[in-house]
Amino acid sequence: MFFPKAAAVLLCAVALSEAFSIPDVGYLAVRSPQNFGGGGFGGGQNKPNGNNNNAAKPNSGGANTKTSTTAAAAAAASTKAATGANNNNNAAGNNNNNAAAAATTCLKSNAVQTGSADDGNATPTDGQSASATDVANFINFCSGQPLTNGLQVKTGSCNGIVMGKIPSTSNMISAIITSPKPAENIAASTTFTISVQMKGLTAGSFTNAAATYYSAPQNLAGNGQIIGHTHVTVQDLGNSLQPSTPPDPVQFAFFKGINDAGDGQGLLSATVPGGLPAGNYRVCSMTSSSNHQPVLMPVAQRGAQDDCQKFTVGAAAGGGNNNNANANAGGAAKATTTAAAKGAKNTKKARAYVV
Repeated sequence: MFFPKAAAVLLCAVALSEAFSIPDVGYLAVRSPQNFGGGGFGGGQNKPNGNNNNAAKPNSGGANTKTSTTAAAAAAASTKAATGANNNNNAAGNNNNNAAAAATTCLKSNAVQTGSADDGNATPTDGQSASATDVANFINFCSGQPLTNGLQVKTGSCNGIVMGKIPSTSNMISAIITSPKPAENIAASTTFTISVQMKGLTAGSFTNAAATYYSAPQNLAGNGQIIGHTHVTVQDLGNSLQPSTPPDPVQFAFFKGINDAGDGQGLLSATVPGGLPAGNYRVCSMTSSSNHQPVLMPVAQRGAQDDCQKFTVGAAAGGGNNNNANANAGGAAKATTTAAAKGAKNTKKARAYVV
């Protein structure tokens, strides 16, 4: 059985190759071909008086006591491990017992979301896809994949961090760009300000994007609002304000993560130093949680949380200039991509700011 609701179940974060219940201790144990941390349940090789290899014969870390794969024996082994002569210390001598070490990599029963076991197609509907399913919150979804690990990995990665806290409908985010205005013309190569009025965001929280990118869940402030920040990004649309081809998402003329709280009333601003060359542009907001992930809302049917505005620079209605930072050989420098190899974010460029 997988989820006895009355039991204080811990779901261990290891490969779910086979699971079995341990009634006496109320855990859902998982039998895996790999050791918990390599060499012992405590995360390291057991000391000499408990040095059986777990992969060959499961060892609780006690005095060479073999454990069976039955629930009763596993429970007894757990008890002996807690009181054994070696106290389940690992080779590093950190004096933590196996239960304490395992607790950091186990899913508590009250965190298990049974909805993840349902593909949603009990009543099939035209155009509706079946969801992927998992009985353990997809805790091992990224096993064997390149991990994000707080970096901006441009070659692609897998992020196993939970999505986090989601606000109520009364605290959903909304945005409107107040400057530049629709179809406004701005003088070329002249400093100007982009402003966006936010609703429902507790702004000013901006973590280190070089080391904590997507590395923590979305969180809420005491007022129920998402804690985070917004970005503004400007892209060159070519020779028309009404192009039929979407702009390349890799290319931008200006980008800025706004890491302050603005005026305290939701108005956030970013200065574009030196302005932009003549051309047709689109500016958009991109609102994020503290760790830069797009904000998550409680319902699907809602208004957008971000806004976009189109404007011109130098009255260039048919300019055709490509002024995006990543494509302009003579203007802004190329935005670099070193996160996967070096663990660093894109560095600050002329008219191009990262996250």
